[in-house]
Amino acid sequence: MRYEVRVIGSAGQGSILAAVVLANAAAEEGLNATQTATYGAAMRSGVSLGDVVISDEPIDFPKTFNLDAVIIQSQEAYEDMIEGKPMKLDAECGEQDADILVNVKPGALVIIDEDLVQCNADCNMYRIVSAPIARTATEVLGKRQVMNILALGVFQVASSLHFDGKPLISEESFLRAIEKNVPSRFVELNKNAFMEGVKLGKAALQKA
Repeated sequence: MRYEVRVIGSAGQGSILAAVVLANAAAEEGLNATQTATYGAAMRSGVSLGDVVISDEPIDFPKTFNLDAVIIQSQEAYEDMIEGKPMKLDAECGEQDADILVNVKPGALVIIDEDLVQCNADCNMYRIVSAPIARTATEVLGKRQVMNILALGVFQVASSLHFDGKPLISEESFLRAIEKNVPSRFVELNKNAFMEGVKLGKAALQKA
């Protein structure tokens, strides 16, 4: 099993930290994982992304090239992932042509923030999970900055779509990874953010 994940957003949204936590959570689960990062041209502008490769076997190539899942945190990031706009395959996908995402395989899990990303991705091609991630981080936790960790909670639940109803990585492994990779004064906040994301993920799958 080789499973490739990208967390992508505008600079300052914590995409790379989320990828670090994801890779460490996979290791806590007993899986092999590599993590690579690409930073925006400026600290507060441009797109930044963290890529993670997860496998139950040794990883011979650490970079992603055929993504199984992508977490998209901003419109800027979504537009950065678009390759083209071919004819839509299903009338229910919307009035416009559907967007194809670069290096994202058919059937991939696409998690988007429903308030920040206007997504026209083909609902035949991808398994799209939309949730109010940033809004929940702000209104429930009082810190928009933890939207990245909240998104991991959504991913934790949604990954079950690819693994016969069982998440790829357990909640416990994610919580241990948060403890090890987040400054101590923010650990409880981020744990709470992750669990709120789990709630959002479950609600999103019920609506799907």
